[in-house]
Amino acid sequence: MRNFKLALCALALTATSASALAAGEVTQGTVTFNGELVADTCSIVDESVNRIVTLPKVSTQTLAKAGDAAGSKGFDLNVEKCPSTVTQVAAHFEAIGSSGVDSATGNLTNTDASGAKEVEVRLYNSDEKQLKLGESGNPFPVDADGKATLRYYGGYYATGATTAGKVNAKAQYTLVYP
Repeated sequence: MRNFKLALCALALTATSASALAAGEVTQGTVTFNGELVADTCSIVDESVNRIVTLPKVSTQTLAKAGDAAGSKGFDLNVEKCPSTVTQVAAHFEAIGSSGVDSATGNLTNTDASGAKEVEVRLYNSDEKQLKLGESGNPFPVDADGKATLRYYGGYYATGATTAGKVNAKAQYTLVYP
């Protein structure tokens, strides 16, 4: 009797799968990546290469539940020596070595294991809209002298009721030319 039930279940699954495929269900596809590399680039000004942004001390009551955000602080990335062919420049933010990012939120995770819990660092564009890791920020114009200042923000983002402690997060950035 047990074998009969297993056979009946297998038959039902096969019929369901066949009817799903017959109904036009697509089960495979492709992803095509297109891009471009350019030889002419801007140069990052020395003090912007390894930027340290100190966020303000914020109370855990301010970050009491998932979705709460506070303590944002702006930072500038300065570039120079842009060739005349480059009219705009932006920063593309990425995780370092595929770690330090929450793929669900797109935020940087707290890498201080003994530090604050349920908190991440969220990046923002100059218009204060979220900038997820793996995305390029808003572009900025290059002036006649071949210089530009790129303005972004970082701040705390609660994933739950936060606990007190240190927060440390790090991302790398690459100059991109929209």
